[in-house]
Amino acid sequence: MIENRQTRKADVPHDNEKFPAHLNSRWLYYFAQALDAGSIRTASDRLDVEPSVISRQIRQLEQALGMTLIERHGRGVRATEAGELLLDFYRERDVAEQALFGRLAELDGLQRGHISLSISEGYSDRLMSGVMNDFCARHPQLTIELNLASDNDVVRQVYEGQAHIGVAYAPRLIPGIEAVASARQPLCAIVHPDHPLTRLPLPLSLDDILKWPLGLVGHGFGIRQLIDTVEVISKRHFHASLVSNSLATLKQYVSSGNGVTFIGGVALLHEMRRGQLVALEIDHPVFAQAEAHVIVRSQRPLSPAARQLLAEITSLWPFGERRRVEW
Repeated sequence: MIENRQTRKADVPHDNEKFPAHLNSRWLYYFAQALDAGSIRTASDRLDVEPSVISRQIRQLEQALGMTLIERHGRGVRATEAGELLLDFYRERDVAEQALFGRLAELDGLQRGHISLSISEGYSDRLMSGVMNDFCARHPQLTIELNLASDNDVVRQVYEGQAHIGVAYAPRLIPGIEAVASARQPLCAIVHPDHPLTRLPLPLSLDDILKWPLGLVGHGFGIRQLIDTVEVISKRHFHASLVSNSLATLKQYVSSGNGVTFIGGVALLHEMRRGQLVALEIDHPVFAQAEAHVIVRSQRPLSPAARQLLAEITSLWPFGERRRVEW
């Protein structure tokens, strides 16, 4: 008797049989952390582990796949073509995992969970006083992680899944990032109330401003990207007497002398109310049309708690009309 049976799928050889059935999560984690940090040394400092531990995990991953995943250049590392594919897979898997957690959280309402936000420095005071303090008080079992970052890093962290929600000023938006709310926030010249520029008619010309010492934020910030754009368009040079990655430092710089800096109005609310600093309109369309954005990763499901927090952020001025602030 001859048994007639169908060929099982498992009986058919496939090219991918040379790869492991499963990828070790620990290998993937250290691999992704090294690429995110740009070097194994930086990743080891962030994770508080020895560099040899990270190198060993990456080497084991490469041996399991039989492929080179990272290349070393100088003191840093970068992904090979295979490494880029694996990194994309890791990020997509992380997003899918977060989506699962979000669905599970729906069974638990808003009682537990973790929400990560990445915001540019200028919006921290506004969000804390307008949303976060009250939201945390109403949901004490939630863990809210709020990280300050440069505007381009806000976009990167949201895209890579490190943050659920981002708030940034004039960022470079990329495919895969969705701006769920935007608001026009002109970039202004910030000076002490007694500065001679306050006695000139508004809006100020670039020539008026560039006569004075300038304090500029560093590269990677939306403010600096606007300034760089205006330099090219207007063929002017914004010579910095002080460069800092801290808006608080730039505020101190102009509050104690004749210096000028550039900041959006929301970041100046407290100082303007106290009469410590003045925001002056600038006569240039790039500055006048600058916008702030609330961003999320496209197609990334949010938990009920994250959706509620997002709704409260987008309803807050300047993105919405709730608790509108009059200058």
